[in-house]
Amino acid sequence: MATIESAVRAMLLTGSTLASAGIPDARVAHGYRLQDSILPACTFELQQAETLAIGSNPLKRVQCEIRIVAERTQDAIDFIDQIQTLCVAGTYDSIPFNAVEWLNYSIEAATTSDGDENQPAELACYIDIYYTEA
Repeated sequence: MATIESAVRAMLLTGSTLASAGIPDARVAHGYRLQDSILPACTFELQQAETLAIGSNPLKRVQCEIRIVAERTQDAIDFIDQIQTLCVAGTYDSIPFNAVEWLNYSIEAATTSDGDENQPAELACYIDIYYTEA
């Protein structure tokens, strides 16, 4: 049975948008990024799922945060258009997304830490997904 998490991942993997931009499917994950994985990578988290309408097939909404982790700040910023292009209504992993609302994004710049370690840049994109479960 499909879950909202698997449907969001399917949305992000639609077509070859992320793969052609440098993030293969294996580096798109729910909730975590392996620390030793190659950058850039994409993670997403869902929170505050709520039921908006009742009935046999109720309308639901979930907040989604999509993060792109990249070595340089500009590398992360370059993914804004790709993420916006992917976040659209449609049916993903058998779950219909009635609407996907682009809310905003924020950038956490890459920084150099103590010693020789660098902290990568992160682009956080925020969307609301309105969906019904099949």
